[in-house]
Amino acid sequence: MALFLIIEPDEDIRRLYAAVVRGLGHEAAFFDGLPTARPDVVLVEPADSNSLAAALRLQHDNPNLPIVCASVDKPTHEEAQALRATTYLLKPFSLVELTDALQLALSRRSD
Repeated sequence: MALFLIIEPDEDIRRLYAAVVRGLGHEAAFFDGLPTARPDVVLVEPADSNSLAAALRLQHDNPNLPIVCASVDKPTHEEAQALRATTYLLKPFSLVELTDALQLALSRRSD
């Protein structure tokens, strides 16, 4: 079982993401600003500056950490370079697209 860390400012969207992650048989955790167990994959909304900063800090500590971006905005060049996201989903997207992106990210994790 993998740990997916969700960094998303909207509570309803966080709950939806967590339901998808759990439906895949994995554990979902929400980022609350405090240190957490080392995630296997991060799912982040980079259009929110606090969420982006948190993902960048986590990636700094673990450079091979797979990141899935799910955003209302297209990525800026700087975001794309900084995050090196496995997948960048543009909201709205289907649950199938989300599931595929999460599974791809999980397949790219390194232990």
